[in-house]
Amino acid sequence: MLLRNHQKTGLFLLLCLFSLLSFSQNNLTQTLRGEVVDAFTKLPLPGATVVVLNSDPIQGTTTDADGNFRFEKLLTGRTEIQVSMVGYHPVVLSNLLLTTGRELVVNINLEEQVIALGGIEITAANSDQPRNEMAITSARSFTVEQTERYAGSLGDPSRMAQNFAGVSSAGDQRNDIIIRGNSPQGLLWRLEGIDIPNPNHFGSMGSTGGPVGMLNNNLLANSDFYTGAFPAEFGNALAGAFDLRLRNGNNEKHEFMGQVGFNGFELGVEGPLCRKTRASYLVNIRYSTMEVLNKLGMDFGTGNAVPQYKDISFKLNFPTKSGRVTLFGMAGDSYIEMLDSKGDSAQFGFSGTDLFFGSQMGVAGLTHVHYFSNDARVTTNLAMTGHQNKTSMIDFVFNPEIEMINEHIYEIKYSLSSKYSQRINKQNFVNTGFVFDLFDIMQKGKQYVKHIQDYRYYMDIHENLSSAKAFAEWQYKFSDRLTLNTGLHGAYLFLNDSHTIEPRMALKWQASNKEAVSFGAGLHSQSQLKPVYFMQLLTDSVNNSYERTNEKLDFSKSMHLVAGYDRVLGDRHRLKLEVYYQHLYNIPVSPDRPEYSMLNSGGGFSYNVFHNCVNEGKGKNMGVELTLEKFLDKGFYYLLTASVFDSKATGFDGIWRNTLFNNNYVFNALGGYEWHFNQKTSLAADLKGVWAGGMRYLPIDTEQSALNNSAVYDWANVNAERFPDYFRINARVTLRLNGKKVNQEWGLDLQNLTNHQNIFTQNWDSNKQEVSTSYQMGFMPMMTYKIFF
Repeated sequence: MLLRNHQKTGLFLLLCLFSLLSFSQNNLTQTLRGEVVDAFTKLPLPGATVVVLNSDPIQGTTTDADGNFRFEKLLTGRTEIQVSMVGYHPVVLSNLLLTTGRELVVNINLEEQVIALGGIEITAANSDQPRNEMAITSARSFTVEQTERYAGSLGDPSRMAQNFAGVSSAGDQRNDIIIRGNSPQGLLWRLEGIDIPNPNHFGSMGSTGGPVGMLNNNLLANSDFYTGAFPAEFGNALAGAFDLRLRNGNNEKHEFMGQVGFNGFELGVEGPLCRKTRASYLVNIRYSTMEVLNKLGMDFGTGNAVPQYKDISFKLNFPTKSGRVTLFGMAGDSYIEMLDSKGDSAQFGFSGTDLFFGSQMGVAGLTHVHYFSNDARVTTNLAMTGHQNKTSMIDFVFNPEIEMINEHIYEIKYSLSSKYSQRINKQNFVNTGFVFDLFDIMQKGKQYVKHIQDYRYYMDIHENLSSAKAFAEWQYKFSDRLTLNTGLHGAYLFLNDSHTIEPRMALKWQASNKEAVSFGAGLHSQSQLKPVYFMQLLTDSVNNSYERTNEKLDFSKSMHLVAGYDRVLGDRHRLKLEVYYQHLYNIPVSPDRPEYSMLNSGGGFSYNVFHNCVNEGKGKNMGVELTLEKFLDKGFYYLLTASVFDSKATGFDGIWRNTLFNNNYVFNALGGYEWHFNQKTSLAADLKGVWAGGMRYLPIDTEQSALNNSAVYDWANVNAERFPDYFRINARVTLRLNGKKVNQEWGLDLQNLTNHQNIFTQNWDSNKQEVSTSYQMGFMPMMTYKIFF
């Protein structure tokens, strides 16, 4: 019987795949090189021994006078190296991926031994140890590969971090990071040692997330993520910190990267600026995929709601005789129209309105590192950061010709910071530094008031203000098994003379080579958003006089207590348990809305703020977190996390209520396997499942909303109930092909495999006069293609 056409096509594709997997191009090789440095001083370590494990014959070398090592013509695929040096704890780097498209350059930190161990071998095989030597509790590092390997992460560090214990998400449409029931507003973003604004496209003022991340994972180096009791170096954050680092470009050869997928069309280039001085450059640009395809005539079924965005990131590195100078930056622009008048925005919760929103964000920094000796250095940063939002809203049910809201906000920050680090001896390490910020702020916001048929300004300022921060940290190692960290952080806001002093401490006892116990405590503070300080209330309509009712607000504060237990279980397995309690106070609340707490702001595209706020609110978060993990070994890995917690807050009325982010539990299960058929071809499959309590919400009073023809909320029951539980399964399949000098990668992400309907939000539909429910992303396949050469 003759085969049907579609059967012939399927058979042809299977034969092509079989021939692809069967064809072996032998002896594909690549260069592996890197630098070995002291973990604290970051100075190069000459004479360190580097060995390629499981090589036959064994390949080894020693680092040169600059701490550099090099292996040429290593076979492509997974490999691991061991680095050792007298007086330092040896380190093993496992599952390094060598491909033909680009050299693999690694940076390795060795920690100095306090006491000579007499041949006892301690190898740091775990890949999650933080880069920051002062980090002991509630901290872990992550690799760029994890942002791609974890199903559903889509190359976004924020979505990748949502897999960790203690972290949950506000929804599929955004990448907000909710840590231990805190508002996403409590997260600190830091890039190359500089505090930066929200690094996400379509990121509104007052939020720390957005639909599309601006941070490009192709430029990131291994970075740290903190979920509580973080070191004194970090300030102005109540929940946690993302400490991101950009890698240096290849300083020996020019390399190129191209990519198309969910995050956009991308092009990257890197290489040497001067081979003699080992200076390098690294640049990456990106353009919205949906915008390009829409202009080519493709219809996504979203009407005018097509996200338009573009961004650029770069880093220039110039080594000097006594340190280095780096110039880095990133900038992004985004715009979207959500027009319910054309039927394309009700799903986003803006029923009856047409919304026009644009945002821009930029960072530019200059860093100078100077070494005074082998034990002391000064790091100085000069930076400018900026963030701008423009919003326009039309209520076409009321009058399609009248702009109901027009808002334009920008905030530019000029920052100078310096940090002095010194190793006094093998047991004592100190860090101390300061940050001075000068802000240029413009905020204009007007709203059309129907009964007076005119506009009133709720924001109208253009001012400068400044703030200062300082910190000091001391680490004392009683031995290689017992470490104490103490620190002090201080901040001052010149706007209203508010200030804070925050003590921090952490203790870690390495009970054996396989288990450790840790404890951390600290006070953490955060100033209010600038628009909160400058909100104005009309006090005299005749003379058009306004009053800033929130300008005197103090810092919000949180006391963190964390206890942890970490145990290695067999080969490359680990178990981690943490319990915590957080007491929050000085939280802004308002008599104008007694149920309101600032702890419920920051999880969406807008934020609610009331007049006459005072620092009288409280909050408390408590919970337990469990992580069971197998690091990638022989092609297989898994990550199981469980978080059970409770998050409460009081309003002006003093009544304890659930916070908006108190979904009580989050369970994640991830796993994957990769097959290396030959040197040319490898295939990886990854799966992720998440089950979490539904988000809390502010219910709509349907009767009053119908009478008022607009949403009226039932504040008496705010956050009393949750939406149904959130459930989602994601999968990813990755095919890698190595050519002689080119590496290609195809990825297929299958989002929400079961097409489970998770509620996103509820809003009032003015046209239908009823509550409408919007759902999060359904089943969606996403393709990604990368090429390196």
